[in-house]
Amino acid sequence: MHDEHPEVAADHLRAELVPKRFSGLRMAIDTALGGATIAVYDLVVTRLDTGAEVIRTAADTGDPHHLLGQIQLDLERTSVAGFLEEWRPV
Repeated sequence: MHDEHPEVAADHLRAELVPKRFSGLRMAIDTALGGATIAVYDLVVTRLDTGAEVIRTAADTGDPHHLLGQIQLDLERTSVAGFLEEWRPV
């Protein structure tokens, strides 16, 4: 018997945290303000087949690794259309 699994977004998309690059001025301001004002990572979702970015957003709400975990879980559970409807910024 052939075991088919429903197609999910993770079959086509990948999510990762990408360190942001900052100018010297932004780093100086962040340091002066205590080092916690600038998001350190962007959350980036890319297509597996082309590497093209589908979503890029600042991972600046709470723990960026927790956000990544939520995104990865949704990639495993939902279709591409459902995932994009839920996560793509308007």
